[in-house]
Amino acid sequence: MAALLEMIYTSLMSSHPRPSASVLAAGVIAILGSLLVLAGTGISLFTLLLVKLPATLPEQPAFAKTVGIVTMAVAMACSIFGIATAIGLFLLRNWARLSAIVWAGICFCFGLIGIPVALFISIPTSSASPGLPANFALSFRLILLAVYGVPLAVGIWWLILFNRKAVKEQFAVAPSSVDLSLPQTPRCPTPVTVLAWFFITSLANLAVLPFLPFKFPALMFGRLFYPPAGTIILVVSCALVTIVGIGLLKLKPWSYSLSIGLQLVWLASGIITVLNPNFDSLMNSMMAGIYSEFHLPAGVYAPMDILQHMRLFMYIGLLIPIAIVGMLFYYRERFLEASAAAKS
Repeated sequence: MAALLEMIYTSLMSSHPRPSASVLAAGVIAILGSLLVLAGTGISLFTLLLVKLPATLPEQPAFAKTVGIVTMAVAMACSIFGIATAIGLFLLRNWARLSAIVWAGICFCFGLIGIPVALFISIPTSSASPGLPANFALSFRLILLAVYGVPLAVGIWWLILFNRKAVKEQFAVAPSSVDLSLPQTPRCPTPVTVLAWFFITSLANLAVLPFLPFKFPALMFGRLFYPPAGTIILVVSCALVTIVGIGLLKLKPWSYSLSIGLQLVWLASGIITVLNPNFDSLMNSMMAGIYSEFHLPAGVYAPMDILQHMRLFMYIGLLIPIAIVGMLFYYRERFLEASAAAKS
């Protein structure tokens, strides 16, 4: 920690351009948030690996521990990268600005989906569960609102901050270091670049798929497709999105049209699914299958009434392809200009 602070102090005291107060504040928040996640996931990982649960507690599925360990390890790696991003912000590295925009998008989606969960999810009351404190439901709901609200606020702040012209100029390469006599490489618009990397990382889903202990179905146009058809749909979808992401980074015009087309297909699929009169039974069937594969009791999650609000979550999820399509149409002309310049 002392070495980290010394590095930050040295960079700020050097002769290089210094970040503005807003960028400094964002970097400090990034470090504090990353350290908080690192500490929390580290404790959880230690507990999963070394602490034995009392024999009186219900037996957990063997796969649950593996999932927990992998999740905590990935979260720790992400928090370490978050610290590296903060240092990059202090040093005014443009990759750090792009990284901050990616994290802002993740935080925004996390909060956008989570806030309705905090507001509408059913929580056991003290009258239903005598062992709970009288104000348990209110306290738990406020905690959930904080857990989801803080990332949402940070996501909105960073999306605005790191896309401002004045902030972009801080991270721009100094003119003296650029040889203007050489042709400049056309660049993909920053939001499209961020989206492209989101698409490419979806390839990680294929690495996880073989290790799932249950037959994960694909949900398309109001129908559940179980393996092998469901697996084929998921593999093809991930492959297409990855190809589109690579095409966007390489400024290929076909990738832009294909990206919009895929989002419209998934939007139509989501609308048809959520308006399906058999939506509730469809979701119950899917969750029952997962519970069965995990060997969980049928009503293990009944107190939280997750299925009761599944339709609301689906409606919120439809905002994602709508936002992506809107963004792609907004930056279409700039992307095509950069694509044409890359060909010439």
